[in-house]
Amino acid sequence: MVVLVTGGTGFLGRRVVRELLERDHQVRLLVHTPGSERMFPHRQVAVQYGSVRDPVALSSAFYDVEAVVHLVGIIRRRRRDSFEDVHREGTANVLAAAKEAGASHFLHVSVIGAANDRSYTYLYTKWQGEQEVVNSGIPYTIFRPSMLFGEGDEFLNALAGLVRLFPLVPVIGSGNNRLHPLAVDDLARCIAITLGREDLKGRTLDLGGAQRLTYNELVSKVAKAMGKRRLRFHLPVWPMYAATAVSQVFMPRPPITTDQIKMLGIRSVAELGEVERVFGFTPRPMEGNIDFVNSVGVLDGIQMLLGSMPHHIRDH
Repeated sequence: MVVLVTGGTGFLGRRVVRELLERDHQVRLLVHTPGSERMFPHRQVAVQYGSVRDPVALSSAFYDVEAVVHLVGIIRRRRRDSFEDVHREGTANVLAAAKEAGASHFLHVSVIGAANDRSYTYLYTKWQGEQEVVNSGIPYTIFRPSMLFGEGDEFLNALAGLVRLFPLVPVIGSGNNRLHPLAVDDLARCIAITLGREDLKGRTLDLGGAQRLTYNELVSKVAKAMGKRRLRFHLPVWPMYAATAVSQVFMPRPPITTDQIKMLGIRSVAELGEVERVFGFTPRPMEGNIDFVNSVGVLDGIQMLLGSMPHHIRDH
Protein backbone atom coordinates (compact mmCIF):
# COMPACT_ATOMS: atom_id res chain seq x y z
CA MET A 1 0.00 0.00 0.00
CA VAL A 2 1.29 3.48 -0.89
CA VAL A 3 0.83 5.78 2.11
CA LEU A 4 1.37 9.54 1.97
CA VAL A 5 2.47 11.07 5.27
CA THR A 6 2.36 14.81 5.93
CA GLY A 7 4.51 15.99 8.83
CA GLY A 8 6.54 12.80 8.54
CA THR A 9 9.80 14.29 9.83
CA GLY A 10 8.28 15.69 13.03
CA PHE A 11 8.09 14.43 16.61
CA LEU A 12 5.23 12.02 15.91
CA GLY A 13 5.79 11.67 12.16
CA ARG A 14 9.21 10.06 12.25
CA ARG A 15 7.82 7.33 14.49
CA VAL A 16 4.79 6.79 12.29
CA VAL A 17 7.01 6.43 9.22
CA ARG A 18 9.17 3.81 10.93
CA GLU A 19 6.08 1.86 12.03
CA LEU A 20 4.71 1.94 8.47
CA LEU A 21 8.00 0.79 6.98
CA GLU A 22 8.18 -2.09 9.45
CA ARG A 23 4.79 -3.19 8.14
CA ASP A 24 6.09 -3.11 4.55
CA HIS A 25 4.07 -0.11 3.39
CA GLN A 26 5.47 2.13 0.65
CA VAL A 27 5.84 5.55 2.26
CA ARG A 28 5.87 8.90 0.51
CA LEU A 29 6.59 12.06 2.50
CA LEU A 30 5.38 15.58 1.88
CA VAL A 31 8.45 17.47 3.13
CA HIS A 32 8.26 21.18 3.93
CA THR A 33 11.98 21.69 4.68
CA PRO A 34 14.28 20.05 2.09
CA GLY A 35 16.91 17.90 3.77
CA SER A 36 14.89 16.96 6.84
CA GLU A 37 14.06 13.63 5.21
CA ARG A 38 17.70 12.59 5.61
CA MET A 39 16.82 11.16 9.02
CA PHE A 40 15.57 8.13 7.07
CA PRO A 41 17.97 5.80 5.21
CA HIS A 42 18.53 6.68 1.56
CA ARG A 43 15.78 5.43 -0.78
CA GLN A 44 13.72 4.10 2.14
CA VAL A 45 11.01 6.69 1.54
CA ALA A 46 9.86 8.65 -1.51
CA VAL A 47 9.83 12.44 -1.13
CA GLN A 48 7.76 15.29 -2.53
CA TYR A 49 8.77 18.78 -1.42
CA GLY A 50 6.01 21.22 -0.61
CA SER A 51 3.53 22.48 1.93
CA VAL A 52 -0.04 21.60 2.91
CA ARG A 53 -0.82 25.16 1.83
CA ASP A 54 0.45 24.47 -1.71
CA PRO A 55 -2.20 22.64 -3.81
CA VAL A 56 0.22 22.20 -6.74
CA ALA A 57 2.77 20.33 -4.61
CA LEU A 58 -0.01 18.25 -3.08
CA SER A 59 -1.33 17.27 -6.50
CA SER A 60 2.15 16.04 -7.48
CA ALA A 61 2.54 14.08 -4.24
CA PHE A 62 -0.66 12.08 -4.52
CA TYR A 63 -0.16 9.87 -7.56
CA ASP A 64 -1.01 6.22 -6.73
CA VAL A 65 -1.68 7.08 -3.07
CA GLU A 66 -4.08 4.68 -1.36
CA ALA A 67 -4.03 6.05 2.19
CA VAL A 68 -3.06 9.32 3.88
CA VAL A 69 -1.69 9.97 7.37
CA HIS A 70 -2.12 13.69 8.01
CA LEU A 71 0.00 14.87 10.95
CA VAL A 72 0.77 18.51 10.15
CA GLY A 73 -0.13 20.90 12.96
CA ILE A 74 1.33 23.77 14.96
CA ILE A 75 1.13 24.53 18.68
CA ARG A 76 2.14 28.19 18.30
CA ARG A 77 0.98 30.81 15.84
CA ARG A 78 3.62 31.78 13.29
CA ARG A 79 4.12 35.01 11.43
CA ARG A 80 3.28 33.39 8.10
CA ASP A 81 0.99 30.60 9.35
CA SER A 82 -2.00 30.99 11.64
CA PHE A 83 -3.80 28.10 13.34
CA GLU A 84 -6.57 28.57 10.78
CA ASP A 85 -4.11 28.41 7.87
CA VAL A 86 -2.60 25.11 8.98
CA HIS A 87 -5.35 23.24 10.84
CA ARG A 88 -8.35 24.05 8.65
CA GLU A 89 -7.10 25.29 5.28
CA GLY A 90 -4.12 22.92 5.19
CA THR A 91 -6.31 19.94 6.05
CA ALA A 92 -8.86 20.96 3.41
CA ASN A 93 -6.08 21.12 0.80
CA VAL A 94 -4.77 17.65 1.69
CA LEU A 95 -8.30 16.24 1.60
CA ALA A 96 -8.95 17.73 -1.85
CA ALA A 97 -5.78 16.10 -3.22
CA ALA A 98 -6.63 12.79 -1.52
CA LYS A 99 -10.12 12.81 -2.98
CA GLU A 100 -8.80 13.55 -6.46
CA ALA A 101 -6.39 10.61 -6.12
CA GLY A 102 -9.11 8.26 -4.92
CA ALA A 103 -7.52 7.56 -1.51
CA SER A 104 -9.48 4.96 0.46
CA HIS A 105 -8.51 5.93 4.02
CA PHE A 106 -7.63 9.29 5.59
CA LEU A 107 -5.98 9.12 9.04
CA HIS A 108 -6.01 12.47 10.80
CA VAL A 109 -4.40 13.47 14.10
CA SER A 110 -6.27 16.11 16.09
CA VAL A 111 -6.28 16.61 19.88
CA ILE A 112 -8.51 15.91 22.88
CA GLY A 113 -10.57 19.02 23.59
CA ALA A 114 -11.07 20.07 19.96
CA ALA A 115 -14.45 21.85 20.04
CA ASN A 116 -16.70 24.39 18.37
CA ASP A 117 -15.68 27.18 20.74
CA ARG A 118 -14.03 30.25 19.22
CA SER A 119 -12.64 31.40 22.59
CA TYR A 120 -9.94 28.72 22.31
CA THR A 121 -8.41 29.38 18.90
CA TYR A 122 -6.11 26.35 18.84
CA LEU A 123 -8.84 23.89 19.83
CA TYR A 124 -11.41 25.57 17.58
CA THR A 125 -9.21 25.30 14.48
CA LYS A 126 -8.44 21.68 15.36
CA TRP A 127 -12.20 21.09 15.43
CA GLN A 128 -12.53 22.84 12.07
CA GLY A 129 -9.93 20.47 10.64
CA GLU A 130 -11.90 17.50 12.00
CA GLN A 131 -15.06 18.81 10.34
CA GLU A 132 -13.25 19.06 7.01
CA VAL A 133 -12.29 15.39 7.38
CA VAL A 134 -15.75 14.20 8.45
CA ASN A 135 -17.47 16.04 5.61
CA SER A 136 -14.94 15.09 2.90
CA GLY A 137 -16.62 11.88 1.77
CA ILE A 138 -13.36 9.95 2.24
CA PRO A 139 -13.37 7.05 4.75
CA TYR A 140 -11.51 8.43 7.76
CA THR A 141 -10.18 7.76 11.24
CA ILE A 142 -9.53 10.69 13.58
CA PHE A 143 -7.12 10.34 16.50
CA ARG A 144 -7.48 12.73 19.43
CA PRO A 145 -4.55 12.12 21.80
CA SER A 146 -3.85 13.82 25.09
CA MET A 147 -0.32 15.19 25.64
CA LEU A 148 2.42 13.10 24.02
CA PHE A 149 5.72 12.30 25.67
CA GLY A 150 8.96 10.91 24.32
CA GLU A 151 12.50 11.84 23.45
CA GLY A 152 12.45 15.19 21.67
CA ASP A 153 9.16 16.43 23.13
CA GLU A 154 8.86 20.08 24.07
CA PHE A 155 6.45 19.70 26.99
CA LEU A 156 8.38 17.49 29.42
CA ASN A 157 11.78 18.83 28.39
CA ALA A 158 10.63 22.40 29.08
CA LEU A 159 9.36 21.22 32.46
CA ALA A 160 12.73 19.53 33.06
CA GLY A 161 14.38 22.89 32.39
CA LEU A 162 12.36 24.45 35.22
CA VAL A 163 13.18 21.55 37.53
CA ARG A 164 16.88 21.94 36.70
CA LEU A 165 16.91 25.70 37.35
CA PHE A 166 14.62 26.30 40.31
CA PRO A 167 14.27 24.74 43.78
CA LEU A 168 10.69 26.05 43.66
CA VAL A 169 9.13 25.09 40.33
CA PRO A 170 6.72 27.78 39.05
CA VAL A 171 3.23 26.50 38.20
CA ILE A 172 0.60 28.76 36.65
CA GLY A 173 -2.73 28.31 38.46
CA SER A 174 -3.63 25.42 40.74
CA GLY A 175 -1.83 22.74 38.70
CA ASN A 176 -4.84 20.46 39.16
CA ASN A 177 -5.77 20.31 35.48
CA ARG A 178 -5.80 16.66 34.44
CA LEU A 179 -3.82 15.20 31.56
CA HIS A 180 -3.55 11.67 30.18
CA PRO A 181 0.05 11.35 28.88
CA LEU A 182 0.49 8.96 25.96
CA ALA A 183 3.88 7.79 24.71
CA VAL A 184 4.44 9.12 21.20
CA ASP A 185 5.69 5.69 20.10
CA ASP A 186 2.40 4.15 21.26
CA LEU A 187 0.34 6.63 19.23
CA ALA A 188 2.51 5.88 16.17
CA ARG A 189 1.79 2.17 16.69
CA CYS A 190 -1.96 2.86 16.91
CA ILE A 191 -1.86 4.82 13.65
CA ALA A 192 0.03 2.08 11.80
CA ILE A 193 -2.31 -0.63 13.13
CA THR A 194 -5.32 1.36 11.88
CA LEU A 195 -4.36 0.98 8.22
CA GLY A 196 -6.34 -1.96 6.92
CA ARG A 197 -8.80 -1.90 9.84
CA GLU A 198 -12.22 -1.47 8.22
CA ASP A 199 -13.85 -1.38 11.66
CA LEU A 200 -11.99 1.84 12.51
CA LYS A 201 -13.21 3.81 9.50
CA GLY A 202 -15.64 6.56 10.43
CA ARG A 203 -14.44 6.66 14.04
CA THR A 204 -13.01 9.43 16.22
CA LEU A 205 -10.80 8.02 18.96
CA ASP A 206 -9.83 9.86 22.16
CA LEU A 207 -6.58 8.25 23.34
CA GLY A 208 -4.59 8.49 26.55
CA GLY A 209 -1.88 6.46 28.19
CA ALA A 210 -1.58 4.32 31.29
CA GLN A 211 -2.39 7.02 33.88
CA ARG A 212 -4.33 10.24 34.29
CA LEU A 213 -2.15 12.82 36.03
CA THR A 214 -2.46 16.41 37.19
CA TYR A 215 0.13 18.95 36.12
CA ASN A 216 1.39 18.96 39.73
CA GLU A 217 1.94 15.21 39.50
CA LEU A 218 3.80 15.65 36.20
CA VAL A 219 6.20 18.06 37.93
CA SER A 220 6.81 15.46 40.64
CA LYS A 221 7.43 12.67 38.11
CA VAL A 222 9.89 14.74 36.09
CA ALA A 223 11.73 15.79 39.27
CA LYS A 224 11.89 12.15 40.43
CA ALA A 225 13.27 11.04 37.05
CA MET A 226 15.99 13.68 37.44
CA GLY A 227 16.79 12.67 41.02
CA LYS A 228 15.58 16.03 42.36
CA ARG A 229 13.26 16.98 45.19
CA ARG A 230 11.25 20.03 44.21
CA LEU A 231 8.45 22.08 45.73
CA ARG A 232 6.00 24.04 43.58
CA PHE A 233 5.32 27.76 43.56
CA HIS A 234 1.84 28.61 42.24
CA LEU A 235 1.44 31.77 40.18
CA PRO A 236 -1.93 33.51 39.64
CA VAL A 237 -3.33 33.02 36.15
CA TRP A 238 -4.38 36.47 35.01
CA PRO A 239 -1.21 38.40 35.98
CA MET A 240 0.77 35.68 34.15
CA TYR A 241 -1.56 36.00 31.16
CA ALA A 242 -0.92 39.76 31.03
CA ALA A 243 2.85 39.30 31.37
CA THR A 244 2.84 36.65 28.66
CA ALA A 245 0.85 38.91 26.31
CA VAL A 246 3.57 41.54 26.70
CA SER A 247 6.39 39.01 26.23
CA GLN A 248 4.82 37.81 22.96
CA VAL A 249 5.30 41.29 21.52
CA PHE A 250 9.05 41.27 22.15
CA MET A 251 9.99 37.59 22.00
CA PRO A 252 9.68 35.57 18.76
CA ARG A 253 9.18 32.37 20.75
CA PRO A 254 8.14 32.97 24.39
CA PRO A 255 8.37 29.97 26.74
CA ILE A 256 4.57 29.93 27.02
CA THR A 257 1.83 31.63 25.01
CA THR A 258 -1.47 33.23 25.98
CA ASP A 259 -3.26 30.50 24.00
CA GLN A 260 -1.61 27.85 26.16
CA ILE A 261 -2.44 29.68 29.40
CA LYS A 262 -6.11 29.91 28.40
CA MET A 263 -6.22 26.14 27.93
CA LEU A 264 -4.72 25.30 31.32
CA GLY A 265 -8.09 24.61 32.90
CA ILE A 266 -9.28 22.19 30.21
CA ARG A 267 -9.27 18.48 31.05
CA SER A 268 -7.38 16.40 28.52
CA VAL A 269 -8.29 12.82 29.39
CA ALA A 270 -9.65 9.81 27.51
CA GLU A 271 -11.43 6.68 28.70
CA LEU A 272 -9.05 4.45 30.63
CA GLY A 273 -8.13 1.32 28.70
CA GLU A 274 -9.15 2.65 25.29
CA VAL A 275 -5.80 1.74 23.67
CA GLU A 276 -6.05 -1.81 25.01
CA ARG A 277 -9.65 -2.22 23.84
CA VAL A 278 -9.18 -0.84 20.34
CA PHE A 279 -5.57 -1.75 19.50
CA GLY A 280 -4.80 -4.73 21.72
CA PHE A 281 -1.72 -3.53 23.58
CA THR A 282 -1.02 -1.74 26.86
CA PRO A 283 0.46 1.78 26.56
CA ARG A 284 3.66 2.38 28.48
CA PRO A 285 3.58 4.48 31.67
CA MET A 286 5.61 7.65 32.12
CA GLU A 287 7.53 6.19 35.04
CA GLY A 288 10.70 4.56 33.74
CA ASN A 289 10.19 5.96 30.23
CA ILE A 290 11.24 9.61 30.59
CA ASP A 291 14.95 9.30 31.34
CA PHE A 292 15.55 11.66 28.40
CA VAL A 293 14.76 14.60 30.72
CA ASN A 294 18.19 14.10 32.33
CA SER A 295 19.82 15.48 29.17
CA VAL A 296 18.43 18.94 30.01
CA GLY A 297 21.19 21.02 31.57
CA VAL A 298 21.29 24.42 33.27
CA LEU A 299 22.19 26.26 30.06
CA ASP A 300 19.39 24.43 28.25
CA GLY A 301 16.93 25.57 30.91
CA ILE A 302 18.05 29.18 30.55
CA GLN A 303 17.84 28.95 26.76
CA MET A 304 14.25 27.65 26.97
CA LEU A 305 13.26 30.44 29.35
CA LEU A 306 14.59 32.91 26.79
CA GLY A 307 12.36 31.39 24.14
CA SER A 308 14.68 29.01 22.27
CA MET A 309 14.50 25.21 22.31
CA PRO A 310 18.00 23.66 22.13
CA HIS A 311 18.47 21.62 18.97
CA HIS A 312 19.85 18.58 20.76
CA ILE A 313 16.56 18.39 22.70
CA ARG A 314 14.07 19.18 19.94
CA ASP A 315 15.87 17.72 16.94
CA HIS A 316 12.95 17.81 14.49
